[in-house]
Amino acid sequence: MILTQIDISGLRNLRQVALTPSPGFNQIIGSNGAGKSSVLEAIHCLSVGHSFRTRKVRELITRGEDEFTLSCQMLDTTNQQTHRSGLRRHRDGTTELRLNYEEIRGIAPVTQLMPVKALTPDSHELIQDGPSGRRQFIDWGTFHVEHGFFDAWKIYRRALSQRNQCLKDGVPDSEVHSWDEQLIESGALLDGYRRQYVDSLRTTLTGLLGDMRTMFHVELSYRSGWSDGIDLSEALDKSFQNCRRFRTTTVGPHRAELQVSADGVLARQILSRGQQKLLVYAMHLSQLILLHRITSKPAIVLCDDLPSELDKDQNAIILEQIAQLNSQVFLTSTEPQTLENTSIELFSIAGGELRKGV
Repeated sequence: MILTQIDISGLRNLRQVALTPSPGFNQIIGSNGAGKSSVLEAIHCLSVGHSFRTRKVRELITRGEDEFTLSCQMLDTTNQQTHRSGLRRHRDGTTELRLNYEEIRGIAPVTQLMPVKALTPDSHELIQDGPSGRRQFIDWGTFHVEHGFFDAWKIYRRALSQRNQCLKDGVPDSEVHSWDEQLIESGALLDGYRRQYVDSLRTTLTGLLGDMRTMFHVELSYRSGWSDGIDLSEALDKSFQNCRRFRTTTVGPHRAELQVSADGVLARQILSRGQQKLLVYAMHLSQLILLHRITSKPAIVLCDDLPSELDKDQNAIILEQIAQLNSQVFLTSTEPQTLENTSIELFSIAGGELRKGV
């Protein structure tokens, strides 16, 4: 899927912006605060409903406005079919979504059509921060390559929410356990999907890091969210008294973890910040490679100010790897960049006003 037209209204300092991008590399040049990253935020919102910087809608809406409105036209390059999507979010938290001129209740159908991957200045936090971000990282990839994942995830989240409410309310054991069957069945599916995906990702990442000639060996280890050697049903039984004490479900896929190690030590403990950034970009690129390999669909790639985060050689390596994906790419930077054997469509932005060329 590629974007052929993007219209932005009322997002940050972008009061009214229209963009007709190239199907390949698109570079948006501007000074700090000009609005170049906001264009990428808009594209990210169109795919998943929120920015890669924040989930707080009030931070995105232009000062003095009550809403932001985004729309786009997409082209499925596999069958040349055109789709249109629109998103409007209001200060009061209400959201309006449309796909092909029809109202939809959730963003998932758009996300499936238009996978977007953001490479941002804070990407290294994937290694530094807690397990929640790494679970989301796994689930991004699994969602796009396993057709049954999203349905299992929805059933699991509902059952978990209901079970946790029972625990908070202190209801009899039988009422708490009434949600166990759904939790166990959907949880086992989620765990299987994630485990299979991480196995494939591990192989892809190892090959990519070899091509990039990194000086450290990386290992991805997936942990289910309960003790090894037992199934989820037994884990729930063994943890029940703890669940009662803490008034929440203490085991399950919602506690899963992806451990990232380098040379046998947790990556956040041994790698420099620069090495961590390079590794995280390689992890994201591995997801993009795997997505294309399994589904034949490239994702849209957003690269926010890569030159400020990587040295010149690292930046060149990452861009060369991205170029091999045949994806539509949006880059932001303060100065024009060049890429050997790759043409780049240039746009410039100042004060929230976007125009083609420099």
